[in-house]
Amino acid sequence: MKKILLTLFSFTIVYSAISQSNSGIIRTSNIDHAVKKEKAADGSEMINGPIAPSSASRSLAETTIGTTVYDLQTNGTSQRRIVNHSDGTISAVWTMDNGVSPYANRGAGYNYHNGTSWGAFPTNKVESTRNGWPALSSSANADNEIIVSHSGTGGLTLNQRSTKGSGLWKETIIPTTIPTGYDVLWPRAVVGGSNDSTIHVIAIVRSSATPAIPYRGLTNALVYYRSQNLGNSWDIQDSILPGLDSSVFTFVAADAYSIDASGNTVAFAVYNSWGDVLVFKSANNGDTWTPSIVSDFPINKYAIDDGSDINNDGIIDTIESCDGSGSMMIDNLGTVHVFYGLARVLDADTTDDGTSYFPGTNGLAYWNEGFGNDSIQVITGALDLDGSGTLEVVPSGGSLPSYQVGMSSMPSCGVSANNTLYLVYAALAETHSDGVQTYRHLYVMNSTDGGATWSDPEDYTPDFSFAIYEAVYPSMAKHVDSNIHIIYQRDFSPGHSISGDLDPAVINDIVYLSIDTMLAEPFVSVEELESALDVSVFPNPANDLVNVRILADNASNETMTVSVIDATGRTVYSLQESFNGTAALYQMNVSNIEAGVYFVRIESQSGLITKSLVKK
Repeated sequence: MKKILLTLFSFTIVYSAISQSNSGIIRTSNIDHAVKKEKAADGSEMINGPIAPSSASRSLAETTIGTTVYDLQTNGTSQRRIVNHSDGTISAVWTMDNGVSPYANRGAGYNYHNGTSWGAFPTNKVESTRNGWPALSSSANADNEIIVSHSGTGGLTLNQRSTKGSGLWKETIIPTTIPTGYDVLWPRAVVGGSNDSTIHVIAIVRSSATPAIPYRGLTNALVYYRSQNLGNSWDIQDSILPGLDSSVFTFVAADAYSIDASGNTVAFAVYNSWGDVLVFKSANNGDTWTPSIVSDFPINKYAIDDGSDINNDGIIDTIESCDGSGSMMIDNLGTVHVFYGLARVLDADTTDDGTSYFPGTNGLAYWNEGFGNDSIQVITGALDLDGSGTLEVVPSGGSLPSYQVGMSSMPSCGVSANNTLYLVYAALAETHSDGVQTYRHLYVMNSTDGGATWSDPEDYTPDFSFAIYEAVYPSMAKHVDSNIHIIYQRDFSPGHSISGDLDPAVINDIVYLSIDTMLAEPFVSVEELESALDVSVFPNPANDLVNVRILADNASNETMTVSVIDATGRTVYSLQESFNGTAALYQMNVSNIEAGVYFVRIESQSGLITKSLVKK
């Protein structure tokens, strides 16, 4: 049997390239209906429900660096929330509150890796007041940290300190000229400029009134801020760029944008489901901007309840579009790269002040400046793991967990010193479900030729054969060194409690994942592992006695741990037995376990395999 080291933080990337076509992406699934798009959450929601126990203890290829009960990290893709500094230290942030609704202590959770280990789980937020949606950045030539977040009222909160990992945070409010009755929300921030002393921020201005009062003709207005002296003063405030004003849009969706900078080159992308996907790029540190059209939406200046009739023939159309979840990066050569999830949208009811989307849409779009205007390529998506030709992502009688995005989405990207591009995204893992909902896993791929071709996506969710936990909201550090650095949110229930599914409020883990890019030994896939081990669980369904039979290709001498795990991740039965030779039969008495769906996990030095079990 091939060996994998489960206690390390390292995996390898498979570099076999695929062409830039969508021929290998299955676009059909067993769900193809529209659902109502929910209003964007800003953290003011009142959600009730008890806190469930924390997730089960796990000693796997990951490090838990914090927890949060408040589980809505973003309405789309997470902004930059992890920075790996040049000296090997790492800073990370997330939206955190481990209390109960209305989450009065919500704010930026922060942890720091000193080059050897992570600190203790934070218990207090960075900000002095209730905040959320933190964006983390740092100057390349300074030992500092900068966090921009929103309080939900008024202007954005800026916290910074000159020494990373220690010292007091200096807190200020980014000045704004917006009138009373409007809030600045959902920020994205980055540090750039010739000496890394410029802070660039984009955010949404939204009316706090009901019904909303447009700001400068926009229901949601995307505005730009700039400070050229690390926040001491702001020479640009509340700026709406030409091409993002009311002559082009009626609104810009919450969290549907990203920003990056490299020296005096700065760019941001806008991912509107009901408008063009656009890139704005500046070569002079934000003085002037040049727009590019990534994807041209067929209806100009669309307003909700206009009705999605493309050709004015009186028939409402379903429109191929963007799911609002995207990531953008400037590489070492100054080229802009854009990634976002695909969506199909519909506005059939012109009286409900809302729109619909198709959550069963699959595919992740890619664009760079070499493609030209309105020229995307679909490079990946949720994978057809069972080879059936259809993505069976909703179990019989089940439902699709809702994040208001497509089946493959939440991208985040990075680049190495040799200009290799890296991408992580969250996608439904077809064969991993609890019998009711399918779980999302993290997939990683790369390009060594500037985006011309991409490696096959690999499931890098730690403990990848363990079916019953959800991995979402990945954020990758931009600078990839010998490792890819990622944080993400993990729990044992697809969806979240703040919106969408309205699951019970539970403790979610914030997890750091490091993927070694230089290991020579090939990655051991789930398929390879299962071909080396033949595992049978019978009888299934079972009343009392359950047999676990293991057959191995090659003789081995190791310890097997066989566990029965319920849908919350709790281990309800466990045994440890030696495995000598090529075959073994273990027996478990599950008569005292309540009826339901469980998972049998077989763990050894060789890896992990998970099988489902029904207890009568």
